[in-house]
Amino acid sequence: MLGENAIDRLYGAVERIRTQFGDEPLALRPELRPIVEESVAYYEGTMGADVATELFETPTVNLGVLEGGHSINSVPTQATARVDVRLTAGVDTSDLLARIRDCVADCEGITIEDADWSVGTYEPIDSPLPTAVAETAGAVTGERIYRRSATGGGDAKTFRNAGIPTVEFGVGTDTVHGVDEYTTVGALVANATVYARLPEAFATALAG
Repeated sequence: MLGENAIDRLYGAVERIRTQFGDEPLALRPELRPIVEESVAYYEGTMGADVATELFETPTVNLGVLEGGHSINSVPTQATARVDVRLTAGVDTSDLLARIRDCVADCEGITIEDADWSVGTYEPIDSPLPTAVAETAGAVTGERIYRRSATGGGDAKTFRNAGIPTVEFGVGTDTVHGVDEYTTVGALVANATVYARLPEAFATALAG
């Protein structure tokens, strides 16, 4: 009864981070607003407008791993948590990390030992490449193409940081990253058609 439960204490620190930063409005750059609006419109159908807005307007704080203790009948003396904090592209990640460190510094016995971070990247919504991709894909599929932000990282960020304009695009199904993920012949044909037409469309957008 006199033991200090490390898991309880660590979980409390994570909840403190979630409470302090999870609802904090992000300082979004003006040029990112149209991207956020299209992103919310894209996700609105699956998660609702309020949740989709929260996804891009505030940080997401996910406790992905919590480890500690060695038996059910003893009080754990140490614990480790892995927390994933994600921000919309362009937001100063280092500033938020510094404030999270300050927040955790007030939690007795809790330290941040390792943190990997980067700043999300994006292409201006009306720049030549997003314009060419959206117009070409829209013409091929007959559907609205959302020039949106992704909710995770990818290789595109590496290219953008090297000064190479990059977007990610693909026609697929709603099974992506799910159980029994699959695509269709129609989607493959649509992708091939878009990418075959894209060089000319991109050259036209650059010239225009």
